[in-house]
Amino acid sequence: MNEMVKKNKPKLQLAKILKINRETKDTHTLTLQLSEPFEWALAQFIMVQAEIDGKSVRRAYTISSSPTRKNLEITVRQTDTPTMSKYLNEREVGDYLNIKGPYGRFIWKVGMSEKVVCIGAGSGITPTRAFLQFFIDKKLEIPIKVLYSCSYGDNVIFRNELNELIDQIPNASYSLSITRDKMELDNVRTGRIDEAFMRTELTDWKDAYYYLCGAPSFVNHMITHLENIGIPKNQIKKEKWG
Repeated sequence: MNEMVKKNKPKLQLAKILKINRETKDTHTLTLQLSEPFEWALAQFIMVQAEIDGKSVRRAYTISSSPTRKNLEITVRQTDTPTMSKYLNEREVGDYLNIKGPYGRFIWKVGMSEKVVCIGAGSGITPTRAFLQFFIDKKLEIPIKVLYSCSYGDNVIFRNELNELIDQIPNASYSLSITRDKMELDNVRTGRIDEAFMRTELTDWKDAYYYLCGAPSFVNHMITHLENIGIPKNQIKKEKWG
């Protein structure tokens, strides 16, 4: 796919589950084979539709794989209101899903900025994984920084994979913040991603594009912090879930 975002008219289609990978106790990554492949832009999303308990349910999921990769993947964390997430986490390899997409303007393409900062909380790390895969596959040397916040040490999605991806990218850095209990994790930061932390971490990143993903309260706080340290609104892109 070239660096310009191509317009695809979303259409409903079947997708076969080729692989299921457990990321945490309540989170799985589903690798999908599309019946009618489409091109998607980095960090776009799809809609998943299903009949659950006699009701038609639709839910958006960010594509957690780069458009440079062969298969589309979504990473699903079971939520406190788990109608669709429970349904998806109970699927098996070989099952089919009804999906529609791609959607979304939460995108980045080469040439948009000279630096990128991805900030996510919980399952808001999913577009960051796609960013890192994209940077590796395109052999980009654009500086990229990842700030990721989780409540507990066993809630870290892509725990080993994030470090492996970061290690393959020149000019990449990664900071993990645990807000409650680090559990068995070592060498991670304790506390929230707050304004003081951003002032320290982002001193040389004023010209970056910022990609925020997580619950509405988290994203709203990140926007406030970024604006307080002088980041222009037009350099901040956001995706809220929940």
